Amino acid sequence: MPTRRSLLPTLCATAALVCVPNAARAEEEEPFASVDRRDYGLGTAAMYLRYAHSRDSAPLAGLSDLVVGGLSGRAVYGKRIGYAFGAGLELGGGGAPGFAYGFELYPAGAAVALGPTGFLGIFLGVGVNGVTARVPVSLALPAEMRLEFDWTRYARLGVLFAVAWHPVQDERRGGSLLLPFVDETTMALTARFGKTFPRWGANVGRGYFFRLERREQMRTVLFGLAFGVEIDMAH
Repeated sequence: MPTRRSLLPTLCATAALVCVPNAARAEEEEPFASVDRRDYGLGTAAMYLRYAHSRDSAPLAGLSDLVVGGLSGRAVYGKRIGYAFGAGLELGGGGAPGFAYGFELYPAGAAVALGPTGFLGIFLGVGVNGVTARVPVSLALPAEMRLEFDWTRYARLGVLFAVAWHPVQDERRGGSLLLPFVDETTMALTARFGKTFPRWGANVGRGYFFRLERREQMRTVLFGLAFGVEIDMAH
């Protein structure tokens, strides 16, 4: 019959086998940091490939298809409600053919934090874009409203509504069919699939995303699809 002293090592070994997996599981299932604990704000960056097809290519001087690659970033500085800013760059080509390019800088905006890494924000900016020989290059004054939120740990959803004015290019003015007082509009739905997890005292998310969009430009409509990768962090 084993003595109490001989049972002690066995009990310690059993406790170690039980406690170590539970500790690992607890680390994996560490809860998200509260929105109220954001000390600095959040940032999100994306790299993507976008394709668009025009419903009527005649207003766009025969531009029926467009393929561009892009980089986009948005940030919010503030604990709960903060200052919002961002930038975007696109380069590609059209099927007419034509060289497509665009740059936007958003120096002003405001946003409110939602969930682990989400936000609802308004961004105001300035930029330039066009497609050579098809869509005249123009100074743009864009404004957008973005809603992005974590549906689960593995899915993030987004909604975008943007407008733009082209004050110095007559051919680009009055191009919206939906809102006559703006020159262009964009509506988009985004879904990102990847894990959001606590790391370094912050909430970090990353994964692949898909976006469906509808754009109005020069009195015609372009339907588009985008695919890319995205990473975000809220601290």
